Amino acid sequence: MSGCRVIARDKLALVGSEVEQELDDRWWLGLRARVLESVDAHEFTVVLNFGGGSALTIESAASVRAAAAPGTETPAVTRNEDGTVSASDALTSLVGQQVLSSVGFKTGALRLVFESGQLLTVPMDEHYEAWQLTGPLGRMWVSMPGGGLTTFPGASD
Repeated sequence: MSGCRVIARDKLALVGSEVEQELDDRWWLGLRARVLESVDAHEFTVVLNFGGGSALTIESAASVRAAAAPGTETPAVTRNEDGTVSASDALTSLVGQQVLSSVGFKTGALRLVFESGQLLTVPMDEHYEAWQLTGPLGRMWVSMPGGGLTTFPGASD
């Protein structure tokens, strides 16, 4: 365990993304404790709607995996040859789950952890805005084509 920092179990409640917060290499996106209410597949986007009015739009490939099983990813969103996207059963099975952690990396990647232990990941895309999130306070984050994360303040900022 050399070089690892151990966090006591009773302190874990203090770690997370209950509020939107910018860190050096990432943003906490403020979705903690929000429930995924629906997944709506459209021709070129898949929209995940969360309690409190937050919405995540995915326009690129994404995957779901169990936190305890690295390397066992299942497609969540697939980009087809014609540019359309489709949502998988693995993604829709997350409906009703509460978010434990929501992180937007400044590289353009996204990671959501659900109470079931499932992780939804969306890497940045070379050609598309891989994902966009309108957070609970109205702030918007956009994963830029080729990498990077742009954010726009909400009405109350």
